[in-house]
Amino acid sequence: MGTIYEMVIQGVSTNRVQKIIGKLSPGLSYSKSTVSRITQELDPQIRSWREEKLQDHYVYLFTDAIYFFLRENHQVISRPVLITVGVDKKGKRKILGVDMALEESYLSYRDHFNSLKERGLKQVDLTISDEHKGLLKAQQEAFPGTPHQRCICHFMRDGLAKVPYKERPALAGYLKQIYNSPTKSMATAIAQLIAEEYRHTYPKVSRLLEDLEPTLTYLAYSPHHWRKIRTTNLIEGVLNKDLKQRSKVIGIFPNRESCMRYVCLRLMEIDEEWQTGRRYMKMPEDDNKSDQNNTLLREIRELKEGVKIREELMVR
Repeated sequence: MGTIYEMVIQGVSTNRVQKIIGKLSPGLSYSKSTVSRITQELDPQIRSWREEKLQDHYVYLFTDAIYFFLRENHQVISRPVLITVGVDKKGKRKILGVDMALEESYLSYRDHFNSLKERGLKQVDLTISDEHKGLLKAQQEAFPGTPHQRCICHFMRDGLAKVPYKERPALAGYLKQIYNSPTKSMATAIAQLIAEEYRHTYPKVSRLLEDLEPTLTYLAYSPHHWRKIRTTNLIEGVLNKDLKQRSKVIGIFPNRESCMRYVCLRLMEIDEEWQTGRRYMKMPEDDNKSDQNNTLLREIRELKEGVKIREELMVR
């Protein structure tokens, strides 16, 4: 049984499980329906994990969607799996919610966040996601007044899509300078320079940079956390990559249930590794204070900004 469970987690299809068992143990004969029934026995364990009680406070909340192909009504369609990950006051990561939806919409994200609140989540210090309008609306309703960080990777992709391919390396280099800035004022000044440069040749880039503000929220938090809280890479670069790589073996899931079973079993393994392994972030000793409240650090950054500006003026 353990071998079958492990193969399901690794993304092996029911047909291949049946064939592998036949080769490993010629004396055993498992039909596809038997293999399917055995894997369904994992459902209560999955349900328990998805419904477990949550802490009432998470410092950072990351939300994104991953798409999978599956069969419904004799058609192959793409369905999103909504995933939310939290980082608690000790700096530990936890997968808080996993839900399959018909589409990414306000209603699907509303139900997703409501389920987190029903399981105990009350307070979030910062939400991180892309700029999906339905997601943002549901997020703001679920956690009113909570600051939001727009993923800078999604923002930069949007910008690069507005220029020809040959122009993208240069623009990418300019945009990175925005997010290498130690202060919000410097990041804004650099963005204004870039916007002016592209105003006549590629005005869509300039208009995009007018909406820069939501991508700079992270600068108000601990500098030690900046690289990790300004993107959704915790989901897109870690979970998405892992799940997609393994699901290539299956290709198209036979139904919603099999897809969710595969996704949840793998995420349960990752979640256990996160909970028992080293923490994801070093958190301040006082959970209510972070480095952005340190007057000395702020003065040092302002000094560095002043030096940078003076150097630029001298060059001109």
